[in-house]
Amino acid sequence: MPHLVIEITENVRLTRSHDELLDEANAALLASGQFQEPAIKSRCVTLNAYRVGVEPGERAFVHATLSILDGRDLAVRKALGDAVCEVIAEAVRPGADGGTVDVTVDVVEMERASFAKKVVAAR
Repeated sequence: MPHLVIEITENVRLTRSHDELLDEANAALLASGQFQEPAIKSRCVTLNAYRVGVEPGERAFVHATLSILDGRDLAVRKALGDAVCEVIAEAVRPGADGGTVDVTVDVVEMERASFAKKVVAAR
């Protein structure tokens, strides 16, 4: 744990590659002291079909979902969300048309009692 999924609308321009963004997000999560290095799993998903509101236009967003096992207090969860949000916001380049990009992060707790995990070794 944790799992970080970053969803990026196709019209978002970044100042770095998706791989670099994931490296920075993983580093921020590791720096929090909440997770062991090999437990951090992250990915970027580019959204080709999306809507923002009902008005036409070049609106864009990046939304991250950080799933962590339950048991951490609100202050820790807030700090984790803020750290991921800051990494993403620093990587976003505003559009030439002066538009904005909404960057949001949702920290979701997974119930430890029902979470299942197996590590499968190479054969």
